[in-house]
Amino acid sequence: MQLNYNTYYQYQTLTKSLEDFVQAHPNLAKLYSIGKSYEGRDIWCMELTNQKIGTGEEKPGFYLDGNTHAGEVTGTMACLYTIDWLLTNYGKHQQATRILDTKVIYVLPRICPDGAELYLTTPYMLRSSTHEWNYPNYTDPDGLVPEDIDGNGAILQMRMRDDIAGDWKIHEEDARLMVRRKPHEYGGTYYRVYSEGRIENYDGITFDNAPIRWGIDMNRNYPINWKPPHIQNGAGDTPLSEPESKAVTNFMLGKRNLAGAIYHHTSGGILLRPNCVEADDKMPVADLAIYKLLGLLGEDITGYPCQDVFGVFAGNKEQWGTFMDLSYEYLGLSSFATELWDLGGRSGTKEKGIGALTKMNYKELEEMQLKALRWNDEEMSGGCFHPWTSFNHPQLGEVEIGGWNIKEGRQNPPIKFLEEECAKINNFTLMHIESLPELIIRDVNYEKSAAMYGVLQPLSKMSGSCQHLVLIKQLQTKLLHR
Repeated sequence: MQLNYNTYYQYQTLTKSLEDFVQAHPNLAKLYSIGKSYEGRDIWCMELTNQKIGTGEEKPGFYLDGNTHAGEVTGTMACLYTIDWLLTNYGKHQQATRILDTKVIYVLPRICPDGAELYLTTPYMLRSSTHEWNYPNYTDPDGLVPEDIDGNGAILQMRMRDDIAGDWKIHEEDARLMVRRKPHEYGGTYYRVYSEGRIENYDGITFDNAPIRWGIDMNRNYPINWKPPHIQNGAGDTPLSEPESKAVTNFMLGKRNLAGAIYHHTSGGILLRPNCVEADDKMPVADLAIYKLLGLLGEDITGYPCQDVFGVFAGNKEQWGTFMDLSYEYLGLSSFATELWDLGGRSGTKEKGIGALTKMNYKELEEMQLKALRWNDEEMSGGCFHPWTSFNHPQLGEVEIGGWNIKEGRQNPPIKFLEEECAKINNFTLMHIESLPELIIRDVNYEKSAAMYGVLQPLSKMSGSCQHLVLIKQLQTKLLHR
């Protein structure tokens, strides 16, 4: 089969692609559901290994997923790319053949199928699930509600002129860019900037943003280091309150052979590693050494910097209840979260990654945004930015609507760069898979070892080499599950 990288796959196309992979490679691929989403969609797992050499449970396992966050649909496509590369190259490429002969890869391309479907088929954006939830609740939706009020298919920004109290102004070099008004500035043209939308129960004077309609963050709903929602936004009422996070957790706990994991997110262009709530000096020394080595290799492969989550957010924004804590701190897996697609880096910003933003002053931030606009003009013919256009808002009167196309340009790569982004991160994934520890039995005392582990079976009718292979398989299976 041939994957298509000129679109982001909706659920039906994703499912059909996975089924086609299995049909084309029945000895290498197996597809099954690990559970149902909030709206009842299957959460698919593609299990990849050469089943003729042994079942997945007999081999070291690697976990790969995407689309934990609804809008981060690049992760799904990156997962599909890895599936396609391994299956297509088996028997032709030494690395693909070696991986599928000696390892098992569990690929979950879309953790939040409901949220991704809403994201891909409507103008709305959301964090994870379509489960309507917020802390303390969503019973009082007064305020600005994001909506596509001009009907162009995207929810952009609105700017409304207010020369007295406006806290934004137009950049002098590029009229598309809105920058903060400085504390001492008076007598100019200033604006208020909002999300495009309508105002629930507007009194004609003031308004705030309405509560978030879909407030669940699946990556804050895992049971390890979970904190309640008044401490951690998006945590849910309880750990594993959502069927998606519960299904993933049960799946992970049921796989005793897992040794590594990668989970694809967007955006920012960085490879994130543990820990989420503590600094590096709290990590076991041997673990930290391994992470730093793999991180450096990842930087060479992808061009993205590698850093611990706690360090990226300057140690003042711990992330509680994360999948990374489940995979590393609880299950002991060597795990990374990728933040794919770096618009700043693409457009020439020297310092790359999410962490660089926290260190920039206002001049550096403005220059970064100007470079992004120039890149958009040169590489995308201006297509990722909607020009500011006058619109008569039914409640606010004359406004201008415009801004970046967040979905394809800021949060995910434009289609022309999608396959390239998937290929780059696939190389990091393959490196990580091949770094997994592997049990190799070089010599076997048939009688003693078989008696010790209770695996002796009738082997008298087999050749000596076949006896040896069968016994090794039996021993590997026993040792993996001890």
